[in-house]
Amino acid sequence: MKLFVQDKVSQTTDAAGLSATDGHKKAQNTLKYAQQKTSSAATSSVEALQSLVDQLNRSRIVNDVKLLGQAPNLLVSGLTGGGLDDRKLLLEQIVTLLASMPVSSNISRTLSDTLIKIIWGDLPHPAVSFMGSEHRFRRPDGSDNNVMSPKLGASGQPYSRNVQRMQPQQVNLPDPGTVYDLLLARDSFEPHPTGISSLLFNFANIIIHDIFSTTRQPGAHSAYNEHSSYLDLQVVYGANQEEQRRVRTGTLGLLKADAVGDWRMAMMPPATAALAVLFSRNHNFIAKRLYEVNENHRFDDLEGEPLDEELFGIARLVNCGLFLHIILRDYIPVILNTNDSEWFVDPLNVIKGVGGPGALERGIGNSVAAEFSILYRWHAAVSQNDEKWMNDFLESQFPGKRPEDVGPREFVEAAAGLKVSFLDTDPSEWNLHGWERDAQGKFDDGLLAQVIKDAVSDVAAAFRARGHPSWFRPIEILGMITARKDWAMCTMNEFRHFLGLKTYSSFSEWNPDPRISKAAEMLYGDIDNLELYPGLMAEEAKPSIPGSGLCPGYTISRGILSDAAALTRGDRFYTNDFSTSNLTSAGYEYCTTPQPGSHGMMGKLIMATLPGQFPYNSIYALYPFRVPEKTIEMLKGKRVIEHYDTAYPAPARRWYAIESYSASKDILEDSRYFTALPPMSYDESLMSSALASIPRWQDEVTDFYSINTLNVMKNRSVSFSPTGRQRIVDLLEVVNTVSAQFTSKLFALPTPGSHGLHLGMSPDELSSALAKPLAYAMYGSFDFQGHQTWQLEEESEACTRRLKTLLWARLHTVDGILSPVFALVQNISNIVGGPGNLAANGMARHFYHTIFASGKSNDELVKDCLHMMVSLTATHSLVLMQAFKWFFQEENAEHLSVMYQLAQKNDPVSNAELRHRIMEAYRLNSITPPQAKFALQAVALPDVVANKVYVQVGDGVYISPSALYRDPKLSNDPERFNPSSKAPVRLGLGDAPSQSILEIALPAIAKQFFKHNGLRLAPAGPPPVVNDAGPTPNQKLPYFISNHGAEYPLPIDTSMHVIYEAR
Repeated sequence: MKLFVQDKVSQTTDAAGLSATDGHKKAQNTLKYAQQKTSSAATSSVEALQSLVDQLNRSRIVNDVKLLGQAPNLLVSGLTGGGLDDRKLLLEQIVTLLASMPVSSNISRTLSDTLIKIIWGDLPHPAVSFMGSEHRFRRPDGSDNNVMSPKLGASGQPYSRNVQRMQPQQVNLPDPGTVYDLLLARDSFEPHPTGISSLLFNFANIIIHDIFSTTRQPGAHSAYNEHSSYLDLQVVYGANQEEQRRVRTGTLGLLKADAVGDWRMAMMPPATAALAVLFSRNHNFIAKRLYEVNENHRFDDLEGEPLDEELFGIARLVNCGLFLHIILRDYIPVILNTNDSEWFVDPLNVIKGVGGPGALERGIGNSVAAEFSILYRWHAAVSQNDEKWMNDFLESQFPGKRPEDVGPREFVEAAAGLKVSFLDTDPSEWNLHGWERDAQGKFDDGLLAQVIKDAVSDVAAAFRARGHPSWFRPIEILGMITARKDWAMCTMNEFRHFLGLKTYSSFSEWNPDPRISKAAEMLYGDIDNLELYPGLMAEEAKPSIPGSGLCPGYTISRGILSDAAALTRGDRFYTNDFSTSNLTSAGYEYCTTPQPGSHGMMGKLIMATLPGQFPYNSIYALYPFRVPEKTIEMLKGKRVIEHYDTAYPAPARRWYAIESYSASKDILEDSRYFTALPPMSYDESLMSSALASIPRWQDEVTDFYSINTLNVMKNRSVSFSPTGRQRIVDLLEVVNTVSAQFTSKLFALPTPGSHGLHLGMSPDELSSALAKPLAYAMYGSFDFQGHQTWQLEEESEACTRRLKTLLWARLHTVDGILSPVFALVQNISNIVGGPGNLAANGMARHFYHTIFASGKSNDELVKDCLHMMVSLTATHSLVLMQAFKWFFQEENAEHLSVMYQLAQKNDPVSNAELRHRIMEAYRLNSITPPQAKFALQAVALPDVVANKVYVQVGDGVYISPSALYRDPKLSNDPERFNPSSKAPVRLGLGDAPSQSILEIALPAIAKQFFKHNGLRLAPAGPPPVVNDAGPTPNQKLPYFISNHGAEYPLPIDTSMHVIYEAR
């Protein structure tokens, strides 16, 4: 670039009679500054431009025309390639280059024009996303998606037309009933070649009925669509203000229990209605979660109707976001036969560099076309079970009649009567398939789950001519009449031409089956006369191959991809306004993060709305759009089948919530009747002895935590006042760091960089690694939390493997029997630094010598040590966070003052009282239950009202924190702060050695905070806590919300800032 500017300036400025020296100096100064800003090699963009200027340097001004075609493309690629490092001043170099050229130069004009195109193309023209509350949420009728054209795609608007009809229409078209009988009527059942389950087509029903609802009112033209042209779940929310009002409660953004907005769900197979109900439930799940998280206190100043509207609007955005990502990550991958891959078609992203500067349009609105209303008549794929349901349903509506006896008009009149009966009833009372509602208006979870399971097991039918079930006859006839009479649709070949496909030259090319091609030729004479409706429905189907999973007709296969892009990329709420600003971080995380165990989102919907009904690793929930046999085949091919439950899911486990301390104590301590899953063997006595073998271990623990807490506080605090005395620090970060430091010392774990290596764990890494097994141990066996379990187990296994490796290596270097060969292969001696690394650590030396004396194998000792590490380390922040939250509450200011006074003292009595007060605050504020337990044999347990709870083998028990710590039988006033309380407090996993350390460590940490004046909670407050599904409606599992909106059983990847005055 530098050489070019020097040489080119000399050539061009001489020719124009300008000063070459001025141009040379300008270019040289800019390039010199750029070289000072970066020492790295030029990027590919810079290299591309350098190639251009080198060519210009070698050419004379007379050759400019030859290079004009290359210059703009290189400039565009250099400045719009994505991730441009502006510190390398590429743009400034271009400007300097242009400034050094003659204004009249062709190259100068061309590059200047291209530069303007680039900076103009950076922004959308006109704007597509607007501020203002009126544009933030979806409207009931779908309007305002395109702010500039608010009625585009709204409910009640006419269908659009994509294809101009030019082919003359036949004067005497064949009778539609005859067309159905010869080309469409099912003659036998043929299973789908890819093994797609009927649930996929029931989900397709949701999509199709969400965007198509043709007007059938007397006197109304059928060209109007009563639904919007957007994937906005109007089947759940209704298609206008009145329909939406009928499904809403009017409080806290909630929908009425299991209410849906589209009466047509009653005319769909049971699985379609069940899916609609799940999306209705999911909305309420999201709305409650949003309110609990209260991100950035956005709901603090709202109440009544404004609060209801805010929560409803955001919850709908998130629910629709999940709907969209199920389509992209579950539905389309099966259609394309790529659901074994992490890749998926994503039409939503900003795409630049296609056809020149600027981005490919998105968020500009959509209008569904009549041609696609025909294309989505996928009746041939109806399974045998759904066909049987349809036969039974329509025979009940038309008693004594056969399908051929029911005409289109009679069918429309019957449907209109059914519609009126539903519209006269509140949606929360609608009778869907005879399912009974409980007192709260909800359907039974087990019933809905069975409908879903059965649909997963039920293989769909293959797309083909003569594959439409008999009772679709009046529906298909009605569709053909509408297409030819009301809509005057294009022909099959005209539609193919519109899609850029080769037009058919003969009926046999359209469908090689002579039975079909000859029948169609008899009906239409010329292939160019073939109507779009039967042409799409009876076309030869694609084979099942990679890239083709749905296997419809060739034309349908191409058309659905184009329509999917229009429906998604054209929607403002799925593109420009699909952001954490509008959905909140927690909402965005929920609707965009795939369900662990699959690449899709369907499992999240199923497990969140039907808690406990599916094992967390069930293929029926994780891969529900293919029949189990095909999913098993896929998982075997990927060699991961062992991670999945492939059996038909059994009914949900029975759970009992235990509310009394006496029953809780029996469950936790009597291993004859109850166990954890998976069972854990742990030599508690040995680890207690090892701890006790350390001389003055209590003093060692106290000193370590006191000194290191103060040091970490100092190093991690940030000063923000003019005097420098006001400090802010993340309490959780300090606690996690110090607890990990102690664990590293007690177990002599290596740290990164020890002995020049990077194989150990830093305190932050260790704290995070130990939190994962604890989180899984705490919540992993609560099977009503299935949507969380896979991730907890996967993270736990990964961290456990790494921790076991370090512990195993440490034990081998301590016991002196390390194999030289193993050391050579695994570098174990390097990992832990060698036996000499323990010499200065008396605490670890005593601890390890005691456990070695037990004679147990190293593998057994690794398990024991890991159990203690997990129980000990990650529990600190959980306990202290809850205690500090209690002290920081305004009504507890008096107790906070006492803690400050006690922290200034250092006598045994004051230290003991401070410890009691910490534990008492935790007792009152604890929200986390102990591990789940499962009955090994039948047993009767006492509950809070002196009755008995009869638990059977395999039943689960959930022990509420109030039962452990706040049972009225433990004291006269269990909710009152009582520092002299003798009520037991259970910490961690409840093992004795860890609890002994925690009872000393936690007050030692807290004391260092309470020593400081002005200690208070920062305005951001503590981490949000949400309550997820529990064993009963009144018992919920608490989860902490991370800084990125994710849920976790422990306060990990989150913060709790406190302010204090430096001493």
